[in-house]
Amino acid sequence: ERSMFKIEKKKNIKWPVVINIPRDGGGTTQARITAEFELIGTDEYNAIFTDGGNDKDLIRRTLKNWDDVKDEDGNPLEFSSENVEMLIDISHVRSGLTAAYIDMAFGKKAAAKN
Repeated sequence: ERSMFKIEKKKNIKWPVVINIPRDGGGTTQARITAEFELIGTDEYNAIFTDGGNDKDLIRRTLKNWDDVKDEDGNPLEFSSENVEMLIDISHVRSGLTAAYIDMAFGKKAAAKN
């Protein structure tokens, strides 16, 4: 569906995230969550990386909430800065979140390139 383009103020967007969980034998299991990201401007995005930042810094800056994230006992995991740090320390979770943000902000072709 096409709509008229108009400039929007900064906003948060809920976006699907695919996390490929490594399994014994070289396979992965796909898990899906929904992340709520703040869409930041390109200048701010580029500044994160030119100032020596990395994917963790991008997620710390843009991730505002989540759905469908559960702890090891299957209970909903509360969104907090402590839990964000725990998740972005897991490389396959961080890469899923980063790819989802890039897909949302720049389009699927950009996510495939990174």
